[in-house]
Amino acid sequence: MPDKFYSPIDIGNGIAVFQLSSEFRHGKGTLASQLAAQIRQAIEAGELLPGDRLPATRGLASDLGVSRGTVTTAFELLVAEGLLETRTGSGTFISPDAIVIVEDCMDLIPNAAPEPRSFPTPDVDGARPALVDFRPCRPSTVEFPLKSWRRCLSIAASAIPGTDYGDSRGNGLLREEIVQYLRRARGMRTNADQIIITNGAVHAMYLLASAYLGKGDTVVFEDPGYPLARQTFELSGAKIHLSRVDHHGLDLDTLPRRGDSVRFVYVTPSHQFPTGSRLSLGRRRALLNWAAERGALVIEDDYDGEFRYDVPLLAPMATMAPSMVIYCGTFSKTMFPGLRIGYAVADKSIVDTIASYRTLTEYAPCAITQSALRHFISSGAFERHVHKMRRVYRQKRRAVQTALSNQRTGTRLTGTESGLNALIEVDKSTSAESLSHQASANGILVPTLSRYSPKQNARFNSLVLGYAAPSLLEIKAGIDQLFDAAVGR
Repeated sequence: MPDKFYSPIDIGNGIAVFQLSSEFRHGKGTLASQLAAQIRQAIEAGELLPGDRLPATRGLASDLGVSRGTVTTAFELLVAEGLLETRTGSGTFISPDAIVIVEDCMDLIPNAAPEPRSFPTPDVDGARPALVDFRPCRPSTVEFPLKSWRRCLSIAASAIPGTDYGDSRGNGLLREEIVQYLRRARGMRTNADQIIITNGAVHAMYLLASAYLGKGDTVVFEDPGYPLARQTFELSGAKIHLSRVDHHGLDLDTLPRRGDSVRFVYVTPSHQFPTGSRLSLGRRRALLNWAAERGALVIEDDYDGEFRYDVPLLAPMATMAPSMVIYCGTFSKTMFPGLRIGYAVADKSIVDTIASYRTLTEYAPCAITQSALRHFISSGAFERHVHKMRRVYRQKRRAVQTALSNQRTGTRLTGTESGLNALIEVDKSTSAESLSHQASANGILVPTLSRYSPKQNARFNSLVLGYAAPSLLEIKAGIDQLFDAAVGR
């Protein structure tokens, strides 16, 4: 077929001549949509005028080498747009209003396009190429039991889909499994009505902030702390009061004065992010008393509480004051982040409130992934995987300790008793910022502690080392290269 095709050529019968390109077979969309687009363009160019009769669908299909159905579909689309009209017994014609319709669409220019409201750039660590990635909050996924997970997905996908969107609190059977898991693993006593399935910990913060916070309210937040959680609270218009963190967790001496309207206190007591410290039992009790006096709720983010090595289990704060603590858990660290399933445990009135708000924005979480996760937990595969990963992470933690002990740099490793990241406190003669920058230039990603403080506090002369995702060999090589750059080797 030539590059340009003129169709058809029966002027005696009053059939219009118009130009088509043979390249429409290789364009985007269906053949029918491409043919309709070319006829539309012919109208725009003035090749086809109101009243012109188009060829019969059978003849045009033969000329173009396409099915008659393709031509019929293209014509029907243009009729629906008002560009063509059919006359019984006479054929298909260019509509009398076709030129006006096309010109009106071409001339449309928004007078004032809506502007988005102002919001901060999300403070997240996006994917980046690296030789060794020591950034925190990245679990190892190479050991994940894919065969078991595929079986659970198959079971979930084989069930007859429901006719409703589902419960906004999440799958009831999955919530029952989480109730039993929390009893076994964390010593918590709760029930399914006190649990809502979320898309992760940050989603839980979003629901809580949307339902409970307004301008003038205050949220106490750890400094340093998890940036995206802080931004989620800020989006609601709340004020953020930053309270210092030390080697024993949140420093209660830095809490707000009595006059401030504190609604939430956000803490990561089991393994403070990102320092790795643990909130002591005495401070936990004192914080709960402080919050109770001010009518505030405590949000306990237990993002990696399943992984502990040298320390005994401290029961979640939620077991100490279940009516005023909102416990947030996630499967992002125990399984993989892309699963996008977490949960919050709270007083039933709180769960009912945020579930109602959720219905306004998204109805309910995905039914199939919830069902698959329910089977994964009930089969025992989930807890077997968690137990296995404790051993794996313990080995990796030991590899970090060994690699650092071989470096004569005056560094100190802390926060290794639990979790998936540790803190490298750098000697005062060396700048953690410079170390991180030099390492990044060599393909080693290891953030500074100040990166997790909105104040970018210079007193945080430390590096945050996430050791879960890299292999044992990568850990050794990465730490060697990190400190080779420091001493100029």
